[in-house]
Amino acid sequence: MATRFHDFMRVLTQMVEHHPRQPQHDPVLDLAQTYTGQYGFLDEQTNKSHQLSISPELTIKIDGRTLPGQVTGITTEKLTFLDHYGYQLIVTCGPNGPESVYDEAEDAIYRILTPETDQPLSTSDE
Repeated sequence: MATRFHDFMRVLTQMVEHHPRQPQHDPVLDLAQTYTGQYGFLDEQTNKSHQLSISPELTIKIDGRTLPGQVTGITTEKLTFLDHYGYQLIVTCGPNGPESVYDEAEDAIYRILTPETDQPLSTSDE
């Protein structure tokens, strides 16, 4: 009986060792792609434009400076970042990508500016 058990374990071990492992799918990385990019927003109080950059690893930069802190939540609707002072920065997302940034420290919402394209409109008589 012990021999059959050892034979079974040897075969099972060989099967496990030779079976290629599937890479683990990380849904957070899929969601991160939704937010990844560079975006502009205007602070209407100071009339200054700023640049928000979100990397695929969810590193957040404003005007080229990395914000110290960490992402505390991510969904298809919003990305929540907690800075080292304990304030949240929340990026909301719509069907076409990020739409606004809420800065808890300033208690202000900034609309993300979508750059206009210079592509000609197609006409129906072509």
